[in-house]
Amino acid sequence: MLALGMGFYRAALFHLITHAYSKALLFLGSGSIIHSMESVVGYSPDKSQNMVLMGGLTKHVPITKNAFLLGTLSLCGIPPLACFWSKDEILNDSWLYSPIFAIIACSTAGLTAFYMFRIYLLTFEGHLNLYFKNYSGKTNNSLYSISLWGKEGSKIIKNNFRFLSLLTMNNNERSSFFWKKTTYQIDSNVTKMMRPFVTIPHFGT
Repeated sequence: MLALGMGFYRAALFHLITHAYSKALLFLGSGSIIHSMESVVGYSPDKSQNMVLMGGLTKHVPITKNAFLLGTLSLCGIPPLACFWSKDEILNDSWLYSPIFAIIACSTAGLTAFYMFRIYLLTFEGHLNLYFKNYSGKTNNSLYSISLWGKEGSKIIKNNFRFLSLLTMNNNERSSFFWKKTTYQIDSNVTKMMRPFVTIPHFGT
């Protein structure tokens, strides 16, 4: 976006392509890690995707580790990988356009390198943190959850929204969500969370 704002469309398109390939490699590696963790902690997104429980996965998934490392190095702009050339072109153009923009670009590039190596080190280095197997992930910080429902809200919704009735068969006929007049009860906490964002007149409270 910085390159587009400065009018360097070729550099922006070049970085879009290199960034996409690097991120695709990282997402493939992330999927492999999640599936590997599920064999240890079971099917639980809160645990299988929690880096606190990971560590020392190099000996368990060496191919994934190498692929993830390549994606990390590329995304951080390490030569001679692809993202180095696109980032270098954007940084060079930003210095010519405005030193302020160049400082911003260098700062964001440094933040990218920081969080990517943090992900890599927490996941593949050290030891598998089995002593955190009872880790709940609960926190009192309201800014921790970035989802609409939060960590507790997802459990409430699972218990109160009975959307599985859409898949049940009654007398060999599939029940319809739109035509069947059914009133679903929603927890008052969920209602308060929903009110600023969406109104669902079909559901009763």
